[in-house]
Amino acid sequence: MSPSPIRVGLIGLPGIPADKYEGTNWAASAHLPYLIKSPHYEIVALLNSSVASAQASKVKHGLNSNVKTYGKPEDLAADPDVDMVICSTRVDLHFSTVKPSILAGKTIFVEWPLESNLSLAREMSLLATKHGCKTIVGLQGSFAEPIREIKGLVDGGRIGKVLGSTMFAALGNSGRTESKNVRYFLERGVGGNTLSIHFWHALECVVSVIGEFKTWNSFLINQHPTKDIVESSNYMSTTDSTVVQASAPNNVPDQHLFQGITTSNIPFSMHRRGGAPFPGTPAVEWRIQGEKGEIRLTSSDYFIHMGHPEPCIKIELFVEGEGVSDVHWVDGEIDGVRDEVTELRLPVIARGIARLYEASRKGEWVPDWQWAVKRHEVVEEMWKRYDEDSEKGLAV
Repeated sequence: MSPSPIRVGLIGLPGIPADKYEGTNWAASAHLPYLIKSPHYEIVALLNSSVASAQASKVKHGLNSNVKTYGKPEDLAADPDVDMVICSTRVDLHFSTVKPSILAGKTIFVEWPLESNLSLAREMSLLATKHGCKTIVGLQGSFAEPIREIKGLVDGGRIGKVLGSTMFAALGNSGRTESKNVRYFLERGVGGNTLSIHFWHALECVVSVIGEFKTWNSFLINQHPTKDIVESSNYMSTTDSTVVQASAPNNVPDQHLFQGITTSNIPFSMHRRGGAPFPGTPAVEWRIQGEKGEIRLTSSDYFIHMGHPEPCIKIELFVEGEGVSDVHWVDGEIDGVRDEVTELRLPVIARGIARLYEASRKGEWVPDWQWAVKRHEVVEEMWKRYDEDSEKGLAV
């Protein structure tokens, strides 16, 4: 007999019209598609800022009339029919929203970043351990199809011993203007910005292939201390968009430089810059050099961790004596295998999240909150070094 589905309480599913909503709509676009289609999970409750908001969300997304609606985190945590809580709110609301569920010992999936700073992330993780919570954080890069394809090439020895790696990428956000949907990207204290989100999602992909860093250094520069906030249909902006707030203060750097050496003595260098890429060039270019050849990934999308298919993401392989060839993979398959996520035919950006859910229910490895704290430690240290450089007049 098949096991009963895992009963889910979903936090942060918007119920207002898209033109009235500010945010990335991540719960609806990345979590909901899998949760609706999967036979292994069942949405039984929603939590929003009010019961009315949760009810509006239930109607908007056509959820079962039996789905409970809550306006207080304590009420969701007290529901004995909720096995797992999923939090996809603004970063600085994560801990306060899930704390009652931590105390209740539930399984909890929180999006990345875990919280707005290292101190709160540590507190969350320690509390979850104390209360026996199973935890997941939304760092899905190592589950993306093209990243797994590259890892297979490296691990399979196609380019021989890895000698070094570089990445250059545009951020999309953090240009001269910013979308009103993510105006909080300009506020360092919120914790959700292009350094914690864009930068680290990219680095998560890198370390899943070439390994963790044993030493590293970074430089951050804020070239736009003020920005115009503009209208946008999504979380990206264009310079010709309608301005809704002129010269908004910005304290988040838009030039991110990172260099490090992995535990396998592989040097890596990355530069992510604010705004759009040079016309006609990829948004991301990642190269891995080996003794026998080289791998080159290019992407027209800013987020390689989402696993976009060809031709958005292109992988090329050079092997001495063989020349250059394109590396192809079947859209939706992971490691050349059709899995349950493949069969569900989910939108691209929902697949990595779906594979986190699948791995969790099967008892396989997933990035948990202790893993997230390790990532927060790097981000926090980058901020510390930026502050020190600013005090010395070396950065702005």
